[in-house]
Amino acid sequence: MSQMNTPDLQISSTVTAAASVMPTKPCPHAISKPNAAYLAATRKIDISGLPFGSMHDFISDGEIKVRFSTPMEKRGPVPDGWATWSSPPFSESSTADVLITGEQTSLTMDLSKPVAIFGFELEPNGFQTFAYTADFYREGQLIDSIMRNVDGNAGARLFARAGEPIDRVIVSGPDAFAIAQVRLQEVLQAQQRAMMLFGTLMLLLVVPPFLL
Repeated sequence: MSQMNTPDLQISSTVTAAASVMPTKPCPHAISKPNAAYLAATRKIDISGLPFGSMHDFISDGEIKVRFSTPMEKRGPVPDGWATWSSPPFSESSTADVLITGEQTSLTMDLSKPVAIFGFELEPNGFQTFAYTADFYREGQLIDSIMRNVDGNAGARLFARAGEPIDRVIVSGPDAFAIAQVRLQEVLQAQQRAMMLFGTLMLLLVVPPFLL
């Protein structure tokens, strides 16, 4: 049995599992699991319609484009072309459609518009536990960092955060990896919700109760 998710690529790590694991750094704005609140607040960039094996410099939902620093290959749904994924509540689905980095162990994602929430699931190629870092930026300034230890054997985990708008994410680790379930909430959407709430509160304060 292969000890990696993509044996056809012959990717192998030069580090051991023990050497790659490190304590995770807490991020106050991190979202650790794709719970109902996170799913309701975001929209997913659907890649299920992309042809198997096709290469992509970016993905888009028609409103926001996420551009990749290295072309990503479409595989899946798991286990087609990528052997394993985790299951709920750690991921949205155990049969995710994925984008793989090939032999690259880092990835930069540039967003065409700032977003208030951004997240993705990640799993290493090798069947070991590796430490990955996702750094979130706005106009070149580091805003947040999330570090998680992720098992390549059915251990995909969510890297997501909410808060100050960001427009770039840099992901790095010791082994090649796949990502899935890219989700976001653009800044305008968050502002519109805040304005609607403010308008409702003002209405309750101004209009006499018997008229409501």
